Amino acid sequence: MTGYVVDVNRPNLAKKKELIQGYKERLKKANLVIFLDFTGIDAWPMSQLRMDIRDKGGEMVVGRNTLLFRAFMDTAVAEHEDEVFTGPTAAIFSYGDMVELTKYVIDEIIKKNESTKIKGGYLVEHNQFLTPQEVEAIAKLPSREQALAMLIGAIRGPVQKLYSLLRAVPQNLLLTLKAYEEKKKEGGES
Repeated sequence: MTGYVVDVNRPNLAKKKELIQGYKERLKKANLVIFLDFTGIDAWPMSQLRMDIRDKGGEMVVGRNTLLFRAFMDTAVAEHEDEVFTGPTAAIFSYGDMVELTKYVIDEIIKKNESTKIKGGYLVEHNQFLTPQEVEAIAKLPSREQALAMLIGAIRGPVQKLYSLLRAVPQNLLLTLKAYEEKKKEGGES
């Protein structure tokens, strides 16, 4: 009888291992993972959110807490199991601009759905767990495009000043020579 029970569970066990491996693969590609308690969001709005998140360069996965925990077992998130893997949990994987995606999560999901909340985050490159406040702080950073524009502006200002200064030197020399020439003419005429 025991052999029969094991045979029944093997396909289920294989499916669970496959899900865990899928989460780990997503984790390898991601730069940030946001854990969300999605209480209060119905199925249709959740589908819309998934599509919007995909458009922002991310992916939202809703899974069983035990399976998600096993995927994150070798990370800093494992130390925060009770905070993250309790209740309804969605893992939002960011593959692109993490600031833009985090802003979307805060502005479009958290602020519009009172019962949803951020449980935490995971900065993949640094193997660092983020508190909900730290995830919100990421949303306040400038996006990649804004940061590049600021950098270009910062570089461009001094370059333009140098250009103006270098252009002014020959002009000043020319004006000085012209004034000297006129003074010499005035001195020669008198």
